[in-house]
Amino acid sequence: MMKPIEILSACLVILMGANQLAYADTAQQTPATQPGAAVQPTGPDHPLDALLPDEIASVVALLKASGNADDNTVYPAITLKPGNKQAMWDWTPGTPYTRSAFVVMRRDMITYEAVVDITNQKIVSVTPKAGAQPMIMDFEWLRARDALIADSRFKDAIAKRKLNQADVFCTPNSAGAFPGDGLDGKRVLKVPCFTSTNAPSPYAGRPIEGLMGIVDVDNGAVLDVIDNGEVAMPAIPDGWGDRLPKPGSAMKPVAITAPNGTNITLDGNLNVKWENWSLHLRADKRAGLIVNLVRFNDGKQWRKIVYQLNLSEAFVPYMDADPTWNYRTFMDIGEYGFGYMISSLKPGVDCPVASYILDVTLPNDIGGTFTRPDALCIFERATGDPAWRHYTAADKTIAGVPQSELVIRHIPTLGNYDYVVDYVFTPQGVIKVRVGATGFDAIRSTTAKTSTDAANIGATANGSLIAPYTIAPNHDHFFSLRMDMDVDGGKNMLERDSIVPSSIANSKTRKSLWTVQTDRYAAEGPIAMDHQSAGESWRIVNPNVKTGLGYNPGYAIDLGHSTTSALDRADPPQRRAGFTGFGLWATQYADGEDWAAGLYPNQSTQDEGLPKYVAQKRSIKNEDIVLWATMGFHHIPQPEDFPLLPTVWHEVSLRPAFFFDRDPSLTFNPSALPLQQPDTAN
Repeated sequence: MMKPIEILSACLVILMGANQLAYADTAQQTPATQPGAAVQPTGPDHPLDALLPDEIASVVALLKASGNADDNTVYPAITLKPGNKQAMWDWTPGTPYTRSAFVVMRRDMITYEAVVDITNQKIVSVTPKAGAQPMIMDFEWLRARDALIADSRFKDAIAKRKLNQADVFCTPNSAGAFPGDGLDGKRVLKVPCFTSTNAPSPYAGRPIEGLMGIVDVDNGAVLDVIDNGEVAMPAIPDGWGDRLPKPGSAMKPVAITAPNGTNITLDGNLNVKWENWSLHLRADKRAGLIVNLVRFNDGKQWRKIVYQLNLSEAFVPYMDADPTWNYRTFMDIGEYGFGYMISSLKPGVDCPVASYILDVTLPNDIGGTFTRPDALCIFERATGDPAWRHYTAADKTIAGVPQSELVIRHIPTLGNYDYVVDYVFTPQGVIKVRVGATGFDAIRSTTAKTSTDAANIGATANGSLIAPYTIAPNHDHFFSLRMDMDVDGGKNMLERDSIVPSSIANSKTRKSLWTVQTDRYAAEGPIAMDHQSAGESWRIVNPNVKTGLGYNPGYAIDLGHSTTSALDRADPPQRRAGFTGFGLWATQYADGEDWAAGLYPNQSTQDEGLPKYVAQKRSIKNEDIVLWATMGFHHIPQPEDFPLLPTVWHEVSLRPAFFFDRDPSLTFNPSALPLQQPDTAN
């Protein structure tokens, strides 16, 4: 995301600014094929593969030939429109299928949606979407930045602050939506700026407080330059350089290796097999990575678990009321795209050296594609833990197997934050989705050197002093995980297991115990906690199937991080991020309901996502069910976050619950290891 570079300056301006420019100057300007006459696609190898460059060129050519697009049309989204779910599950290699694309395009300041049948080379539909503001595009970011820098009001503000124009850089942000602010109906970006003047190192750019531009990116007009007066640029903090990473100070390397070769099978169209798992991957400009067709082999058959798994939104609102800060309520996926902002990976740092490291090709904004090298890694690792073990005192042996897991990783970089997104699979049938937040905190300047300075009183009401003269505002991180579940088939139910305390009558020993009360949900909606119980958990089950032990097979949802929003529901940012109000939602599957905050959260004034979906109160009783888990945390910055933020992890797990008749990992041979020392405990 084009968030401000509040800590890093010269070097990280290049990191972030150049991260943006890499799309604009390289990817954005080099379509795979020049749109023109219709290009016959060469054909993918799997119906759920991401669109190929030739297919994207074909889509654009058809839209132009039909008069629905021209040379000035831009494309915030050109993505695969998958076929029927059951057909996708049932497809086998060599079977014919139809490929279609869903397109969001913008022409003459109007947004349109189109569906294009690629296989049969025809336009299915083109629909104008009045008022819809799609994802932010590179040329808009550049237009907003350049327009502000050239504005005389901005130049005067820089001169008044005695700053060198050459040392000033600006990073446009999404604007949010605040009805009545005079920006209604305009497509705008808000542009804070920073300086490397008097910066102690490349890691220490300074925010130019009180100064911000507002630019209409449809026409490049600078609508306003907000200048709330100069805020003194503080002195270089003592010992600032001591906080920076030092070359050669790292610990001795600890490597993950596969000396006998990998257990991963990966083909060219991203079908992955590992141990008893089978799944399909595709890169997506908005979601980043989409995992499809997740199956597990129980030794007798391949069993369905998840049709589709992906992050659907990320909401990062800052808790600062200053006019140059209060708009910072970022929708990182819907406004920018986890795929579009995907970064290259460094082997040995981002992923083990013994990884599959793959390039990712995605649509750009002008009807072509760009390739991000080394953007996806797939690896297996030993966790260092036992998958299971048992010590036998009689013969002083330990039987057990080491735990291993498959990890599929990509890392989008959105301004100051990097998000490490992992899809993890274990031999026990567990699926974990982990998001690690790292990078660096957004900061603002203050005249306080320590927390006891008088100048600090009131200055940290909405943040923390994390370094001398440096405040990091409080903020939230919320991630919505969309889980299109098909447990042993397409018809499922959602159950709640509540822990119910009970007393034992007429007992001379025990007085109480607890039992499990199971309830089934009938209609879609947010899943609220039942505070009458002593604890609860949720399972999605297939009521139409029985296991060998007579159970309905299911998967439990473990909400490891389910912090919910503390914002007023009437607050404009919260009105478009209703998904953050609950840790879990359930909906009946419906075509087009793909995003927790709706298809167009950028500058949206109302929630078009989960609250609108569930308002229909459709049945989830033996239906095709989609679960949505909200991962999140309230980030209260602290000195240990500065200048670089150690990775903070969020996690949601899907765990087999009565799905198997025994632990599936027991198919591996245990190793009996004699103790090296005699047992003298007994």
